[in-house]
Amino acid sequence: MLRKMTVMKHCLLLITAILLAHVANAQKKFERETRIKSAKVAEKARTYVESLFPDSKKIKWYLEENLEGVTIEAKLKENRSIYSIEFDTLGTLHDIERTQKFDQLPMEVQGNVTAYLKKRYKSFKIKKIQIQWTGDPDVLHALIRKGDTDNTFTTNYEIVYTGREDKDTASYESLFDRHGKHIETKEIIERNLNHLLY
Repeated sequence: MLRKMTVMKHCLLLITAILLAHVANAQKKFERETRIKSAKVAEKARTYVESLFPDSKKIKWYLEENLEGVTIEAKLKENRSIYSIEFDTLGTLHDIERTQKFDQLPMEVQGNVTAYLKKRYKSFKIKKIQIQWTGDPDVLHALIRKGDTDNTFTTNYEIVYTGREDKDTASYESLFDRHGKHIETKEIIERNLNHLLY
């Protein structure tokens, strides 16, 4: 009986530790990117990106390791913006992101993002902004190629910044919806942030 209770106690402690680790991971962000050759990328992903940007000669491919697993990402510069197109390892599209300047965001988004950051931090500095599109790959293809679509897709904004709370300053990535309402924030586990910036 005593042995059974000890085993149960250890099981409960293990489950608690796993749950706490999961919660901690959900609030942290870590990425390690490694450049890979296009031949190592699923043909489905390669074909999709090439059809999105048929004139681009400089598509760079990366293997990205993060706390959730492994993804494949294509990056390229087009019309003064940097695009990132993310897939799983089988070539299924996750999202398309494009860099933006703060003053290019809709006024409603600018106001809501600024209000959130001012409320949460004593001071902050925005480092990178990306508009993020998710949805059906064909719909997103039409959106990028034609600049618009009547079909449904989701628009979010991903913002990387430093924020100071009390005496501590850290780097964060926050996701906001199309109106600039806060969805989630993850603290970036520091490494060289240059790998986030292309």
